[in-house]
Amino acid sequence: MFVTKVSMFISSYVIAFVLLWKLAIVALPLAMLVIVPSWLCGRSLMGLSRKIRSEYNRAGTIAEQAISSIRTVYAFVGEKTTVAEYSKALNVSAKLGLRQGLVKGLAIGSNGIVFAIWAFLSYYSIKLVMYDGVRGGTVYAIGSSIIFGCRALGDSLNNIKDIADAYAASNRITEMIKRIPTIDSEKMDGIIFEPVSGAIEFKLVNFSYPSRPDSVVLNNFSLTIPAGKTIALVGASGSGKSTILSLLQRFYDPLEGEILLDGISIDKLQLKWLRSHMALVSQEPSLFSTTIKENILFGKDDATMEDILEASKASDAHTFISQLPHSYDTKVGEKGLQLSGGQKQRVAIARAIIRKPQILLLDEATSALDSDSERTIQKAIENVAIGRTTIIVAHRLSTIKNADIIVVVENGQVKEMGLHDELIQQENGLYSSLIRLQRMEKIEYREEFNNTSYFSTSPNNDFNNFEVRQFDTPNFGEPSTISVTRINDNLEGSKIPNPSFWRLLGLNKPEWKQATLGCLSAILFGAVQPVYAAIMGTTISAYFLTNHDEMKHVIKKFALCFLGLSFFSLLISVSQHYSFSYMGENLTKRIRERMLTKILTFEIGWFDKDNNSSSVICSRLTKDANMLRSLMCDRIPLLVQVISVVTMSWIMGLIIAWRLAIVLIVVQPLIITCFYIRLVTLKSRSKKAIKEQDDSTKLAYEAVSNLRTIKAFSSQDRILKWLEKVQEGSQKERNRQLWFAGIVLGVSSSIKKCNWSLNYWYSGKLVTKGYISPRQVFQTIIILSNTSRIIADAGSMTTDLARGWESINLVFKILDEDTKIEPEDQDGYMPEKITGHVELDNVHFSYPSRPDVLIFKGFSINIEAGKSIALVGKSGSGKSTIIGLIERFYDPLKGVVKIDGRDIKSYHLRSLRKYITLVNQEPTLFSGTIRDNITYGSSDNITESEIIEVAKAANIHDFIMSQKDGYETRCGNRGLQVSGGQKQRIAIARAILRNPTVLLLDEATSALDSCTEKLVQIALDRVMVGRTSIVVAHRLCTIQNCDEIVVLDRGEVVEKGTHLSLMAKGPNGAYHSLVDLQYAEDSEDM
Repeated sequence: MFVTKVSMFISSYVIAFVLLWKLAIVALPLAMLVIVPSWLCGRSLMGLSRKIRSEYNRAGTIAEQAISSIRTVYAFVGEKTTVAEYSKALNVSAKLGLRQGLVKGLAIGSNGIVFAIWAFLSYYSIKLVMYDGVRGGTVYAIGSSIIFGCRALGDSLNNIKDIADAYAASNRITEMIKRIPTIDSEKMDGIIFEPVSGAIEFKLVNFSYPSRPDSVVLNNFSLTIPAGKTIALVGASGSGKSTILSLLQRFYDPLEGEILLDGISIDKLQLKWLRSHMALVSQEPSLFSTTIKENILFGKDDATMEDILEASKASDAHTFISQLPHSYDTKVGEKGLQLSGGQKQRVAIARAIIRKPQILLLDEATSALDSDSERTIQKAIENVAIGRTTIIVAHRLSTIKNADIIVVVENGQVKEMGLHDELIQQENGLYSSLIRLQRMEKIEYREEFNNTSYFSTSPNNDFNNFEVRQFDTPNFGEPSTISVTRINDNLEGSKIPNPSFWRLLGLNKPEWKQATLGCLSAILFGAVQPVYAAIMGTTISAYFLTNHDEMKHVIKKFALCFLGLSFFSLLISVSQHYSFSYMGENLTKRIRERMLTKILTFEIGWFDKDNNSSSVICSRLTKDANMLRSLMCDRIPLLVQVISVVTMSWIMGLIIAWRLAIVLIVVQPLIITCFYIRLVTLKSRSKKAIKEQDDSTKLAYEAVSNLRTIKAFSSQDRILKWLEKVQEGSQKERNRQLWFAGIVLGVSSSIKKCNWSLNYWYSGKLVTKGYISPRQVFQTIIILSNTSRIIADAGSMTTDLARGWESINLVFKILDEDTKIEPEDQDGYMPEKITGHVELDNVHFSYPSRPDVLIFKGFSINIEAGKSIALVGKSGSGKSTIIGLIERFYDPLKGVVKIDGRDIKSYHLRSLRKYITLVNQEPTLFSGTIRDNITYGSSDNITESEIIEVAKAANIHDFIMSQKDGYETRCGNRGLQVSGGQKQRIAIARAILRNPTVLLLDEATSALDSCTEKLVQIALDRVMVGRTSIVVAHRLCTIQNCDEIVVLDRGEVVEKGTHLSLMAKGPNGAYHSLVDLQYAEDSEDM
């Protein structure tokens, strides 16, 4: 449209020069009066667009983190905090939006300069007619052409905001595309060589993260790793172990020093080639929202099904995968949330094994596994490591005792190095100290075992009498014959009536004054067009007057009218755009806040569905709200203008010359009909396009959030192919829409052009017969032809109206959706305090995404107030599911969950959750400061001393104070600026600060080193006193002091009792077998 209008401007001036160069050359500089304001306003709009986009990105990050970490938000009752932070961020972009509306009003209003230009041309043309003998018809033709061109240029300003937005977005995209990264994985001119032996050397490496340049992570770090050897890195959390793996994969480059592979500096090697010889298994495994099979294939694109089965069996994943409803074709959900932590880790290990790398990197690869699985996988890893260079980062020292070299890292330096047997001989050594810390718990076990007549030290006691099928924590269980009712709560399939446009306007009710002023301004701005046309017609007819004095008088009078119209249109344009921008910004902010508020009431099962992933929801918050803003700020005012223009033009035309006006008006419905058909068709087609677009958005989001995994496995090409495949459907749909829109636009434009011929032919007939005068012809044709032009131009927005209507539909679908677990039930019981008595009675449960797979079948458990209970068992036995039910993330299909003897459903949920605190296996931090994360979910009157106290209790205070900004140190997106152990300790401090009645610990210390774990466990033991504490743990030494230990198998309680009573059952006992398995594993290094 912009190019078309500019082309009209150029063509108009060319015609003017051909017909009468004297008038054209005078008028040419006047065009600058249109261009200069446009240029100035355009620059301002582009700058504002960049700022608005940047500010909303900040708000979008808050929403995205909350939605992707919804369990943490719910558990800490952080919904209101999240919405408040989101609203605060939106306030800034809203203020910028108002400035943008003001500037846009000035830009569009400057179009009124065209009227001032016509005033000048009218006055100047008098001399040409009076003294140069120029005919009035020529003056009219040239003047019309120039004004037509200037108006076309002015109309192009309507697109200037869209151009500014597009330019701002394209600048960012272009910068991103053209940016040459310092570490370029696409650079293909590096060195490659075969064979790779795997010898690695770090030479005097110094490193600090770009986000914290003052915090040194590695300090003159040097280390030589012989080819084919297994080396273990141990040390406290934050000592630099994971950083070493990141540098080796060239996620970062050292500030000083170099890293060599087979004697060649890795920064000289081709990066993709380098990474193709490595495989990484991280502490927090990243899986993609696709099938298990596809996730394993990330390790090796061309692997066969036999390779997949072999790798899965080696990683102990095949058993649980084969029991899933769709086996290897089972989708794992966003971030693998449909699998338990242990299951995700095993799939990630299979992905690494199938790669058959020369260098294997394991960063706490078995931390999420139970002892049996860990032992099996440890053997598999040892087999895979044969002949390969393997680097292991581990806190559980029993898993690395067979390493060829053990390196103790402290403060970014190698402090000790040697074999396990050598290092433990150094009584005052760091490694020996770490070993002693871990042995302390095992010695207690040993003493208890020796006091138990049933104790067996046989290393072959591998839990033979207690087989546990490995399936589910979050979503899989043993199939059952019990009927489970399917609940179809899919938003896409729900039937919600089309929303009323008046309901949308109702959301703008607080801005009714601005709405009134904006509509009045739009009506007046629309009236400017027919008034201008009427004056124009009268002015043109004046050139044909034979009395020059009368001609001069008439034209001067109407030239002043043109000048007044110019200032009037500028004033009205500013009023209109500012008023509608005020409405639009407040509407957008209100809708986003209401959508996020509503979204944060939905049950966890709603988020488990693919079409409700965090990327799709955030896309809705951004795109749909922006579309509604465009509808309210841009399209509605234009619609009001069109109605004003059409109504006034038809009335004026019928008054001036009704015979001619009727013919002109009759043709216009044909144009309107064309665009109505276009609107209806595009509306139906847009649904499919939006669905396709959501899929591509979801994939792009996943790619960005799992960037390290993609880079580690050099899977960029695989992701791009997926994206191309997903976008193929939406691109075809968009192309079909464009073709259809173009055909209708072409037909309507043809009708409009044919209408000109009809107008002049019929008006000639009427003038000949004396029904109307030439002045009436000019006035009527100019008035009504402008109406046709405006209708045609307005018709071009039908695509946006179709998309806008679909956005309204999607927004109100979310706002009208009913949650199945209402967190703000006003009839719910709001306890002033609770004792913490928890009971699950005859609970049947399956996850909404797997309704036919029951996790619990008549499960019951009673937890006395103030007691601590430990849940143990194999991965997937249902331990974390119990925590989910207590937090009321889900409701049971049958049975009841009670707290203090009252059905949990009868409580006001958010009030209840204030007394419950959860620490997850994979801790969630938000992109604020450490202080913000510790105080998240706590009351506003928390003191500094209380924050420091809980930080010390969680053993994180010293680390915090070692940072330049102390408690104001930013954690980065998802806490990426701190190590896994540091994240866990911050999360534990956050839990302690809430002083809960019920404490839920789901592998809360799994990410900690032995020293830190011991200190934090002491703190947790102290915090657990007097509280109901439910602990899920694989490391059984951490739960021996619990008042009761419950052993789960296939969603059932198979044993329960104290540590001593369960051990007294002897080797055939389920708990004894689990302990025996861990003890047999660890006793070798006792």
